[in-house]
Amino acid sequence: MKDMPFDQLEEVYEALARALDKAGPQNESLFLTKLVMTLAHRTGDLDAFSKALKIALRDLPEAAP
Repeated sequence: MKDMPFDQLEEVYEALARALDKAGPQNESLFLTKLVMTLAHRTGDLDAFSKALKIALRDLPEAAP
């Protein structure tokens, strides 16, 4: 699987921002979960999904106990 060109990645960011606004704060977590599950299913690549999870978790603030 190859990386997406930067200009397309910008379009993805903008589309995601619009979709999050449309979903609203009360549905943000559910929307993001459904999006990730849909993308994982469509790509069909468990290794790529696992690597993406690790990347997404990098540099996040620690969760409250």
